[in-house]
Order: sequence, then structure tokens, then C-alpha cells
Amino acid sequence: MRQSVVRTIGPGVLTLLLTALGVAVVTRLLLERVSLDGLVLNLLLRNRDAYAGMALPNAVTVAIGRSLVLIVGATTIATVFGLVFAIIHFTARYRIVRGAAWALGTVGVSLPSFFWAMLLQLFVISWYLATGRGLLPTTGYGLDEHVVLPLLALSMRPTAYVFRTAATALEEIAARDYVRTARAKGLVEHLVLVRHMFPNARPTILAGIGYASRSVLSSLAIVEYLFTWNGAGFAFIYAVANRNVDFAVALVVALASIFALISVVLALLSRTAPKEAVAAAA
Repeated sequence: MRQSVVRTIGPGVLTLLLTALGVAVVTRLLLERVSLDGLVLNLLLRNRDAYAGMALPNAVTVAIGRSLVLIVGATTIATVFGLVFAIIHFTARYRIVRGAAWALGTVGVSLPSFFWAMLLQLFVISWYLATGRGLLPTTGYGLDEHVVLPLLALSMRPTAYVFRTAATALEEIAARDYVRTARAKGLVEHLVLVRHMFPNARPTILAGIGYASRSVLSSLAIVEYLFTWNGAGFAFIYAVANRNVDFAVALVVALASIFALISVVLALLSRTAPKEAVAAAA
């Protein structure tokens, strides 16, 4: 076990360092040599920077901290609800329920996060126009009701992906001999899930969670911009528009490091997954 962990951590640390170095070099090279004067982004956001006047370490810390709220929150929501929906799908007796759940999961995977962000904003605005009552803020940063819509927008697609991945894994494992043997011995269904199916489905489920977290990271900038959530993605857009190279590079390196770190952690968790032989003998 220790050797397995060491073999995972070594390449993982190397990947982390190479990712940070490569991203820093490429980002700096592009921002220093490419002219942005004709871009609409540059024309709209030039001379506007919420982090102006802050020291670079403080600005990066604040921006990353605000983004981590969304990254961790959206990934947690996707994991919990994705697994719950997968269990409901697997245990449902009626095909129409299973088919509807799978169709909704397909739609969720197909639609990007910025679509959900705009859809949620339009819904809240339409509700206000119809009733005169505001449901939730559609813009702005705050660790209160302001966080609800960005979290929902970022977690929709990852939730659907975790659901589809987990549901597929459970369906495949349900046909294994050790699962049929456990059921033949009279083990109740929830114990079959807990003792036999989920432990052996864990590597596949972790892979789905890994994709979900990467999906959150890849959509972070546009969702933060749409909701004016002043985190790392939002700050990076403004840094590029204002040619604040040092700030932009620092933000990209920090986000890339988080991306690589998530991959290492999930790889370690997958290494500790039990073998089928263990589950079969339980």
C-alpha cells in the first residue's frame, strides 16, 4: 500500500510542478507578445480592476479564496446529489422513472454552465417582473444568498455527470457474480449496495467526481463574470484586459495547481479502492 501511494504521489508532484511552470510560461508569453487592443474584452474592461491597489500576494489569496467557495461548494453539491440520483435511478422499479432520470442527466451533461447561469438569472428576473418580489440576487459577491445562483449554475452539469457515471458503474457491477451471490444468500439490497457495489464502483465514481471538479474549474471564469462574483476567474478576465501580467500569471498558476492537486488526491483515493476478491469474500 505504501509503495502504491509513493508511486502515485511522486508523478503527481512532478505533474503539479510542470503544470504550474508550463502555465506560467505560456500565459506570460501570450500576454506580453499579443496585442489585445482590438478585442471587445479589452475595450469594455480596460482601467477597471476590483483588485487595484492591493499587493499581489493579498490579491491572489483573496481571489482564490472566493473561488474556492464556489469550487468546493459546487463539487460537493455535484457529488452528493449525483450519487443520490444514481441510487434512486438504480433502485427505481419503473422503467419510465429510470428513463426520465437518464434523459434529464443527458440534458444536464449536454448544456454548459453559462447556459444554466443565464437561465437562472432570467428566471429570477422574470419572477420579479411578475410578482414584484426578488428571489435571489443575480449579481454581486457575498457569502449569503449571493452564493446560491453561482453554486447552482456551476453544479448543474457536474451533478449530471456524477449521476451518469455512478449509475452506469452500479448497473455494470450489479451483473457481477459476487453481487448475485450476496443477493442469493438473502442480503438486503441496501447492504448489497454498501458492502459490495459501492466499494467496487468507487474508482469509477471518483473518476466521475474528478471530471465534475474539472468541469467546475473550466466554467469558473465565465460564471463568475456573469454573476460578477469577484473571484479568481473574474479577476483573471480583468487582469488580461488591463495587461496586468503578474496578477494574471499568478491566478492561472494557482488555478492550475488546484486542478493538478485534485487529480493527485483522486488518484490516491482510487489506489485504496478494494479488490473484487475482497468484496466477494465478505
